[in-house]
Amino acid sequence: MTLITRRQQRAAFTLIELLVVMAIIAILVGLLMAGVQRVRVLGPQTENASRISQIADAIGRCKNDLKLSYIPAGGNFRIKSSYAATDAELDVLLRAFPNMNLSATGYAGPTLTLDGNQTLCFFLTGGGVTNFTGFSNNPTSPFSGGGTTRKGPWLEPNTKLFGAGTGGQPWLVDVYGMPYAYFAAVDGKAGGYTGQTYGTCSPYTSGGRIMNESGFQIISSGRDKAFGAGGALPATGAAEDNQSNFSSYVLGGRLD
Repeated sequence: MTLITRRQQRAAFTLIELLVVMAIIAILVGLLMAGVQRVRVLGPQTENASRISQIADAIGRCKNDLKLSYIPAGGNFRIKSSYAATDAELDVLLRAFPNMNLSATGYAGPTLTLDGNQTLCFFLTGGGVTNFTGFSNNPTSPFSGGGTTRKGPWLEPNTKLFGAGTGGQPWLVDVYGMPYAYFAAVDGKAGGYTGQTYGTCSPYTSGGRIMNESGFQIISSGRDKAFGAGGALPATGAAEDNQSNFSSYVLGGRLD
């Protein structure tokens, strides 16, 4: 009887053994959850980097085809059916469309006022003005619709990349549904970012120099959907979770 009783008692776990097993399970669950969270963070970041790369490639092709040194990044860029000879927009439009008829651009109106992101979207696709089909090969009326042989679009219509912006005009958006901040060096010159901001964000610098100082910057607001202040790297504010075309990594190094 004594032998049987001992064997029956040994078949059960002691309290210490149960606690050890529970601790091991807790550790494994913790490791699993950490891995899942890591994938949830890195997955959108990878997709975001892909979107930024697509836009950056499209900018290069558009600038090359339209003989542009830059695509305007400042706000209040107007798309109109006719322009006065003194209109600021002509500095860029007549480089891209040197024979454009200022009295009849091919756009039926009404006048649109675009921010920097929407201006970029317009140049890369024609935007809602030409239903994302680029620009007419009619040198005098580049904003006219129709036709099969056109200039662009350099960024194909993609529901993931486009969102409705202010005034109903399209924006280029990140994986979190927020518009990208876009800055560009005027005339592709160093120092050409002077005075540019997008909401609370300004162009990024490193070692006292503008990143991509003769090119452009595309910046995502990140998972918190709020831009930091920009400026010197490493970034500060708004969880420092922004991504840009000059780095596929989180600016500032945090994964908040």
